[in-house]
Amino acid sequence: MKKTVYLSLILLLACLLTECKDTATSFSPGPGDSRITGTWQLVERYFSKDSVKSILTEVLVPRSYTILVGNPPVEKDTLITEKDTVFVKRDTSFYTTKYYSTTPAQTLTFGTDGQLTPSGSEMTYYAPIKYYRVDTTYPDSLFVNFFISTNRATIPFKQRLVVQQDMLMLLTNCNQTLPCYSKFVRVK
Repeated sequence: MKKTVYLSLILLLACLLTECKDTATSFSPGPGDSRITGTWQLVERYFSKDSVKSILTEVLVPRSYTILVGNPPVEKDTLITEKDTVFVKRDTSFYTTKYYSTTPAQTLTFGTDGQLTPSGSEMTYYAPIKYYRVDTTYPDSLFVNFFISTNRATIPFKQRLVVQQDMLMLLTNCNQTLPCYSKFVRVK
């Protein structure tokens, strides 16, 4: 009798598990924009190069002590400033321009179906991005929405886009007067 109950329970669980399906629909950003569809090769990048340097520095450090003063001795708190040597981290970041040769190719391919395909070791920033859509809602500028899919959610983020004939620039903010950018030329 016990074996029949266990067997029935196992069959019921197996039936329930086969009915479990992923109900998440596939994300589609829509058709690609003809101005940027195709393969683009990275030729130049202007970016912030992060750097932190530790410097050995002498600093004045206040320390409090309790001393005995007088006869009979009485405890008295006092503050004495002493020199101490410490390592201080300094931000030595700077902005730099890097130029890329044609080999090895560093490319982004904007598909006609709204898919984005990065290729090359310098394209790791774009690796988690699977889809794109050009956003023309701003009258005087052009933006592209990149979509990252993670944990069944598709999250967009905007980047400014400049297209001039066979040159494409993706601009990012880098907290200075000139924006940081990645410049590409059309391959196909």
